Amino acid sequence: MVGLGKSPISLPSQLSASIGHPQKFSLCLSSNGVLITGNGETLFGSKITRSLTYTPLVIKRDGYSINVQSIKINGRRLGLSKLEAKLSTTVPYTTMETSIYATFSKAYGEAAASMNMTRVPTVAPFGLCFSSKPGPLAPEIDLVLQSEMVKWRIQGSSSMVKVNQESICLGVLDGGMDQNSPIVIGGLQMEDNLLEFDLESSMLGFSSSSPLLKETSSSSKLKQFMQFLSFFLKSFIL
Repeated sequence: MVGLGKSPISLPSQLSASIGHPQKFSLCLSSNGVLITGNGETLFGSKITRSLTYTPLVIKRDGYSINVQSIKINGRRLGLSKLEAKLSTTVPYTTMETSIYATFSKAYGEAAASMNMTRVPTVAPFGLCFSSKPGPLAPEIDLVLQSEMVKWRIQGSSSMVKVNQESICLGVLDGGMDQNSPIVIGGLQMEDNLLEFDLESSMLGFSSSSPLLKETSSSSKLKQFMQFLSFFLKSFIL
């Protein structure tokens, strides 16, 4: 487990102090557990990094958050006010405070019904489950950020979880009434999505899920970098 915050003992701060890296790191979660620090372009190429969309990053002692102006499902805006969404690599699925989840899940269920998705009995811990027979299509979720032009789009592959041969479930959970952040964006929704944390300018760059990212995550260049990172951790931090 590696600290990614802004404290002096975090990995980005250690790299910045020791080898002159800027206070910036990129993160891509995948089945290979990819972590990139410094310039993500070196490993993913300019085609991906130049396509990143940017939004202000809220930096706190306990992590990073972004401000969500509204949420849309298949283009329909939900009746929710401005919300803060925390980014978490330790939570597997996105969670929402109970009242927010109630509004969200109701709208999602209606959108799914309009796409002829069939509801099936739920499988814990999920609150909405559907038959997997129609195929992978599912309602699109848009987190609208600082303007209508800036959206974090969550599509079917990043929103649905296959729980058995017959059922898929929405990977968004009720986080309870006492959840500290209104929304916590979990690992599934960040998977195969390149995130660039610029701590100096307090900005977050993000891409949409991309097959190219999956290919890059197994590249030899990336493996060489991970070997260097492992050496750095053993030599300078431990």
